[in-house]
Amino acid sequence: MGSTLRLYYDAVIAVVLMAVVAIVCGFIAAVITGDSSPNFPVATIVFVLICAFIFLRLASKSRTPALPLG
Repeated sequence: MGSTLRLYYDAVIAVVLMAVVAIVCGFIAAVITGDSSPNFPVATIVFVLICAFIFLRLASKSRTPALPLG
């Protein structure tokens, strides 16, 4: 039961963090484009780049499992 609650807690935290990143990317895109029409594509590109950076950083710091799978 505790592990299930922990999983939902981690999922909620991840969704909130991604929402914050998306909002920040929107502000960055507005600054870059000066509120012109290509605001959404720039925000999408910045969002994908930030997510890729976070993923690669997390993947490089993750540990290997103690027991082999299989």
